[in-house]
Amino acid sequence: MVSGEGFAVDASLIAADANKGRSIAAEDWSPEVAREAGNRTAREYLETLDDAAFGAASPVQPKFVAKSDPAAQWARAEESCPYFAYATNYLID
Repeated sequence: MVSGEGFAVDASLIAADANKGRSIAAEDWSPEVAREAGNRTAREYLETLDDAAFGAASPVQPKFVAKSDPAAQWARAEESCPYFAYATNYLID
C-alpha cells in the first residue's frame, strides 16, 4: 500500500484552549487535585482514564498542567512564548 518512493512529513503544534494562569504546577498536580480544581469537562475527561493509562504516554513530568484541559502539554515552538498545545504528526506517501 505504501510505495516508499516519496513522502512528506508534517509536525505541528495546535494551540489548546487553556490558560497558563489557571494551571497547576507539576509538583502540586495529581489526578485527584485536577478532579477537584477542574471544570466539569476536565472531570469527565479524567473519569475516562484509568490509572495505567494516565500519564503513561510520557515518562517526562510536565512543568504545568492545565486544569481546564489536562491532556494539553506545556510546549514552546522556536522563537515563541510557551503555551499549552497538542502535537500532531502526519506522514503522507
